[in-house]
Amino acid sequence: MQHLKKIFWLLLITQPLVRNPAMAQEGEKLFKQNCGACHQMGKRLVGPDLTGITDRQPKAWIESFVKSSQTMIKAGDPEAVARFKEFNEMVMPDQDLSVAEIDQIIEYLKGFSAPAATAAEPAAPEAPMVFTDADRETGQALFTGRTRFANKGAACISCHNVTNDQVMLGGHFAKDLTGVYGRMGSAGVAGIIGAPPFPAMATSYANAPLTEQEVHALTAFLEHADKVSADQTARSLYKPFVIYGGGGLIALMLVIGIHWRGRIKQPVKRDIFARQLRSN
Repeated sequence: MQHLKKIFWLLLITQPLVRNPAMAQEGEKLFKQNCGACHQMGKRLVGPDLTGITDRQPKAWIESFVKSSQTMIKAGDPEAVARFKEFNEMVMPDQDLSVAEIDQIIEYLKGFSAPAATAAEPAAPEAPMVFTDADRETGQALFTGRTRFANKGAACISCHNVTNDQVMLGGHFAKDLTGVYGRMGSAGVAGIIGAPPFPAMATSYANAPLTEQEVHALTAFLEHADKVSADQTARSLYKPFVIYGGGGLIALMLVIGIHWRGRIKQPVKRDIFARQLRSN
């Protein structure tokens, strides 16, 4: 009986370490769809290399971090704060995933339990992307919408602005991308553009994905925009609104005033009313 108890407790302790192949397979799909733009196994991208994460952090911590990393950072979780500072305070978007889906991702990550590269054995650096002037020009045309995307997706400038004298003022619905290349590098920028993890952006391009050539060209343009940003003229969102909006209002008031001066000032049947009054 005592022997059976030992076997029972051994199974109970080791059960969490057993990888569920079916869950891991579903987790791989979810990982590639929701996490792959920023994380890759075996190398640092926009976010950290997740190799060995299931060995370093308990399951509950990973679940909480995936659901809302900023909540943990604001609460002062030391590990979450350390990762946030290490990656230039790049905000990881909250993931609209159920606990069951996150657990499937965790099962997938268990297959990468080897320790991450240490300072003594650094991971091989990612080969930098090479851009030509033609790439940058193509990327600028795609960013501004002068050239349509192959799958007819919305131009980047609809939501994003880049401070560049060759580009008109862009939208302010999403992040300003002027210095994004300097913060994320070529792999990070290309990863975000190619497989956007942000819900609004992912929805916008769900049925209109960018081609590899378009991702490369946009990355080239953002690299150039970051490089020359110090020499560009920053433009205010409100100044053109005041100038054009105010000017349009003044022009409209002048048109109304001119038409108002020519209005009919007497009833159209004034003569009839006058004859009736005289006859009485």
